[in-house]
Amino acid sequence: MDSQAPMLPLIEQKANVEKEAPVLLKGASRLPVPGLRPKRPATCENEPPEPPQKRFRGAAPTTKREAMTVANSRLRPRPVAPVQRNPLGGAGRRQSSSRPGGGGTAAPTAAATRRAGSAAPPKPATFSASSAATTATGLCGVGERKRAPWDLKGQISDLRAKMTAYKEKLQGLSGENEAFRLQEAELQAALDKETAQVEELSRRVSVLVPELQASQEEARESSRKIAELVAKERELEQVVQNQALDILKLEAVSREAKEANVELTSQLAGRELEFSRVEAALAQRTEEKEALEARVAEIEQKLHESEMERRQLHNTIQELKGNIRVFCRVRPLLPSEREFQKGMRHLHFPSEDRKSLVLSKAEESHVGRERKEDTTYEFHFDRVFPPSSSQAEVFEEISLLVQSALDGYHVCIFAYGQTGSGKTYTMEGPEEMETQAAGMIPRAVRQIFQAAKEMEDKGWKYHFTANFLEIYNESLRDLLVLRPEQSPELEIRRVSQRTEELHVPNLSYVQVTSEQEVLRLLQRAKTHRSVARTNLNEHSSRSHSLFQLRIEGHHAARELHTSSVLSLVDLAGSERLDKSLSTGERLKETQAINSSLSNLGLVIMALSNKEAHIPYRNSKLTYLLQNSLGGSSKMLMFVNISPLEENFGESLSSLRFARKVNECVIGTASANRK
Repeated sequence: MDSQAPMLPLIEQKANVEKEAPVLLKGASRLPVPGLRPKRPATCENEPPEPPQKRFRGAAPTTKREAMTVANSRLRPRPVAPVQRNPLGGAGRRQSSSRPGGGGTAAPTAAATRRAGSAAPPKPATFSASSAATTATGLCGVGERKRAPWDLKGQISDLRAKMTAYKEKLQGLSGENEAFRLQEAELQAALDKETAQVEELSRRVSVLVPELQASQEEARESSRKIAELVAKERELEQVVQNQALDILKLEAVSREAKEANVELTSQLAGRELEFSRVEAALAQRTEEKEALEARVAEIEQKLHESEMERRQLHNTIQELKGNIRVFCRVRPLLPSEREFQKGMRHLHFPSEDRKSLVLSKAEESHVGRERKEDTTYEFHFDRVFPPSSSQAEVFEEISLLVQSALDGYHVCIFAYGQTGSGKTYTMEGPEEMETQAAGMIPRAVRQIFQAAKEMEDKGWKYHFTANFLEIYNESLRDLLVLRPEQSPELEIRRVSQRTEELHVPNLSYVQVTSEQEVLRLLQRAKTHRSVARTNLNEHSSRSHSLFQLRIEGHHAARELHTSSVLSLVDLAGSERLDKSLSTGERLKETQAINSSLSNLGLVIMALSNKEAHIPYRNSKLTYLLQNSLGGSSKMLMFVNISPLEENFGESLSSLRFARKVNECVIGTASANRK
């Protein structure tokens, strides 16, 4: 820093000289200029004394000769020693060089350079007119020959020599300054490198400090775990000692167990031998069973295929003839009835014929001593279901008929029989409609919606509308309203003058889209139906119930439209007044039920005899079923029979009525398609 400070004034001197020198030299002349001759110093004896000059306030004006002398003194360069560089890339120490009026200086070191960057720079040296005069006066000192004032050429030569010396000195200072700049750049690069290393070390320290803290924390945790393990080890040692004692005890027990095991092994060998013989016999029986099951399955498959073919042929025959199909079903004995009647000896179901039912009754002589042969009554229907038949078996027989409703045919299924014969159970099932014992109505609804969903893939779209009513004492009641007994009076009307189709105004017609919606409607209607207790039945239906599901089908691609109604009827049971002993309101109900059933018989007889007038309007029941009985629909009747021998007369009467219905020909059903 100390050796670099003097360079700043020299650099400024160089800049001032370069700016002033051309001005001074441009107008220089070798001829003497009057009035510019300086005062001769006293030491120069060969020069005449200068005349006295006028004093000026302030600095005396510089003459042209003095200005040229100052310029030559400024332009003379100092000799500069060459800079040696050390092998490490820094600048070496510069040798001292002799300067006019001063000694040599050493090159600054790296430390000095760094100190120079922080120290304040020295003030640059300035040259005034008085210093230039002093320099010019010094030229005539001891050891130098002073020229005469008139020797302008010699003075100019001296000034040129001084200027050359100043230029050389300036060049040396420039080289020295360049060397210092290079050294400063190298030192700055080294400083940047050291700074980067310091920053990298600081960054690594900042990274390693958390790791060190984590390691210290892990060390403390490990010390704690080691202490816990040591304590646990002591506990385990105690446990091991205790277990060693237990092992000794167990070894004694093990020896006893081994002795017992030898005996058990011998017994096991005997059991395994016996088991192998049984397993071989079981494998043989299994093979025989599988062969028999395969044979049975094959026979059942053939039987099923034959039955399906028979059903299709029978359905075709029924459509061609237009006959009403009749199924007979006998309910099983109730637990309370088995105490008074053992078996059903008066009912016979031929095993080879599932369409026949035989009733037999023992006849005695009037005297009572002789017994005549049993009187038998044989009936044939489309199908006879014994008491062991399930709801699923019964519905399987009517499933094809239910399918016809989706094809556009009006379908009517109703149950007929005396009270307590199982009509309501057959049509509706138990209280829980979703069980395996569900009746014909829930099963028909399920099949309708399943088949409609399958038909969607073929382009058919269906819409369903449901209604549920009852005929109580020859009046219609809507079972889907909150209080059917308070609903307005309902009447049966024709849809139009051009058609015989009937409908009931003011009746609740509910749009349904799923099986669950229909089941909720059926459950609601069941709670509103008229039921009472009689001597013949504890829960006797006192009305005829009619559930109707209107089906509208549309095939957009082929522009086909079908419309049909599926009617499911649960008729009230017939009763004999001498057995029911009904009085009051029950008597009125019994008379209305028997009257409507009698009118139904008259309509069936009129249809069977091909009479011109059919008395549909004699009762609300026959009038409402006119479309189902008149020949434009497919109809199926369940005749339900009581298994009690005491009801032999009512069963015989119901079977005779069913036979008349089965013999009735009402024409070929037609589909309602557009």
